[in-house]
Amino acid sequence: MAKYSEAFKLGVVQSYASGVSGFGTIAQRYGLDHATVRRWVKAYQAHGVQGLRRKLSRYSADFKLSVLQRIAQEGLSVREAMALFNIRGSTRIISGWQRQYHAQGLA
Repeated sequence: MAKYSEAFKLGVVQSYASGVSGFGTIAQRYGLDHATVRRWVKAYQAHGVQGLRRKLSRYSADFKLSVLQRIAQEGLSVREAMALFNIRGSTRIISGWQRQYHAQGLA
């Protein structure tokens, strides 16, 4: 997975925020996937520059459960939950938690 600097991510987000182009056009301009641009924009909107910083985290079972409960209670999408809880990376993170929870509970 490619690593991008905070300054690069901020530049991409600011290009989108200018309102001239959508996710797809911005993604093409910078050689990115449109989902990456969308994720960076949502993270920035929810958490400011902090949302663009690289974050390696291990999440506790309590945290995972609170995320899954909030998704169920409020009907959040996985992407919305990731932005709300400042979870970075692929949507597979939460999808994996959901599979694990339904199979055996969270550990």
